[in-house]
Amino acid sequence: MKRGYLLLFVVLYLITCQSVLSQTSIEKAGRIENGRFILAVDLSWNKKQQSSFASRFDVDTVTLKHLFIGDYTFISDSSDWEVKIIRPGLIELSKKMQTEAGAPAIKMAALLSETYKQEMVADGFKIQPVESNYGINNFRNEQSFRYYNGRACFFLFGKTDARKVFLAGSFNNWSTMNTQMEPTGRGWICCLKMPPGKYTYKFIVDGRWMHDPENRIKEEDGQSGYNSVAYCYNYTFNLNGYTDAKNVIVTGSFNGWNEKELKMTKTMTGWSLPVFIREGTHAYKFIVDGIWINDPANKVVRPDGKGNFNSFMGIGDTLIFQLKGAQNAKNVILTGSFNAWNEGELFMKNTADGWQLPYVLSAGNYEYKFIVDGKWVVDSLNPFFAGSDPFLNSFVAFKPNHKFILKENSKTKDVRVTGTFNGWSNEGYRMVRQEDNWIMPIYLKPGRYSYKFIVDGQWILDEANPLWEENEFGTDNSVLWIE
Repeated sequence: MKRGYLLLFVVLYLITCQSVLSQTSIEKAGRIENGRFILAVDLSWNKKQQSSFASRFDVDTVTLKHLFIGDYTFISDSSDWEVKIIRPGLIELSKKMQTEAGAPAIKMAALLSETYKQEMVADGFKIQPVESNYGINNFRNEQSFRYYNGRACFFLFGKTDARKVFLAGSFNNWSTMNTQMEPTGRGWICCLKMPPGKYTYKFIVDGRWMHDPENRIKEEDGQSGYNSVAYCYNYTFNLNGYTDAKNVIVTGSFNGWNEKELKMTKTMTGWSLPVFIREGTHAYKFIVDGIWINDPANKVVRPDGKGNFNSFMGIGDTLIFQLKGAQNAKNVILTGSFNAWNEGELFMKNTADGWQLPYVLSAGNYEYKFIVDGKWVVDSLNPFFAGSDPFLNSFVAFKPNHKFILKENSKTKDVRVTGTFNGWSNEGYRMVRQEDNWIMPIYLKPGRYSYKFIVDGQWILDEANPLWEENEFGTDNSVLWIE
C-alpha cells in the first residue's frame, strides 16, 4: 500500500516538474552558443505568448505555426533554422550567427545584449536627435546599423582582439565610458532605444577614437576629423506599380525639391524608400523616368500657388486653425511661416460658424494670417501677436515648453519679449496681460538664450531671473537655459 502511495507521489512530482520546466521564459528564450543563435520554444505557450515570441525574436509567424503543429520538415526545408527536440513540449531552433553575405545577424545578437534594455534616457542624458530636416543612411553593409521598433543597433565589424569598445555620440552627450559595446563572434554591438532623427557617433576602441568604416555618411567634427552620421527612420515613401520604370525619385519641400538625391528602391510591387523626415507638413512628388507625378495612393493634394498640384503628408500632431465668421467670403486662405507665406496653397473649408483647416506642425513658434477674399487679417481668437502694423501677424507657439512672465503695474500698456530666439527683433513678441502678470508661452530648443523685456518702449532685465550677462551696450541681458 505504501509502495502505491510512493509511486503516485513520484508520478505527481514528475508531472509537476514537467509543468514547471515547460514554462520557458520568453525573455530568456535566446542564447548564443558555438557561433549559433539558439531559441528555446515552449509548445505550451498560448497564442499571445507565441505572438510575443515571434515579435521579440523576429521569427516568421508561418514558421512558428508549423512548429506548433509538429511539421518540422517544413521548417528545415523552407528556412535556415535547424530543429532539435530537447524533450516533449520543448523544441530548440538554431541558426548560424551570420547571413549568406557573411554579415552578423545583428537583431539576434542585440536581443541578448543588456544594452538592448536601455530606455529613452541613456547614461543620465535625455536622448535628443541632432537638428535635421531629413536624411537617409548609406552603409556599405546594411547589417552595420539597424533601426527597428524604436531601437537603434550599432555594429562594429572586426576588432575582436580589442579589450573594450565604447559607443560615443550625440545621443549620450559623447560619453567616453558609459555606453559599452558587447562582443560577438564577428565584432561588437550596442543597441539603444532612440526616437527618430539624426545622430552623430564614433567608436572608441581601447581608448582610440574611430569613425564607422562601414558608414559612407560623415561630417566634420570640428577637430580636423569626422563623425559618422546615422538616421533613425520615421516614414516610408511607397509608389505602387511602375515596375517597368528604370529610375524613380521622391522629392519635396523637405529637401528643396532636389531632383536627383532620393532614389527609391524597386520592390516586388513598385518602389519604396524609408527616410527620416522632421515633424511637420511636407509637399512631395515622385519623378518616374523624368516624369513628375503625384502620389496616386494619397488623396491629400493641394495647389502650389503656381498652377500645379502636389501631394502632401504630415508627421506629428495637428493644430486646427479657425477663423470665426466671414461666412459670405468666397475664399479664405491660411498662410504663415510654416509654409513660407505661400498665398495660394492652404484653402480653408467653410464650416457652420466660419472657416477651418487642420495642419500638422512640429513643435515651434509660428506667425500666420488669413487671406479673406484677398484681404489679409489676423486671427481674432488669438491674443498673441508678433510685429507691428502694417506687418502685424498672429503668433502661436505649438507645444510650448517655456513661459515668459513679467509682473507689472496696471499702468503698463504694452509688454514684449525679445532675444536671441528671434534675432533681437525691436518689435519682439507681444505679451498678454493675465491678471497681475504679462505672459508669453513659447517653444525654445534646448540651449542657452539671452533676452530682455520691452515695457512701453523701455528695455529692461527680467528681475525675477538671477542669471544675467554683460552686453556690448553695458546694459546687460537676462540669460535662460533650456534643457
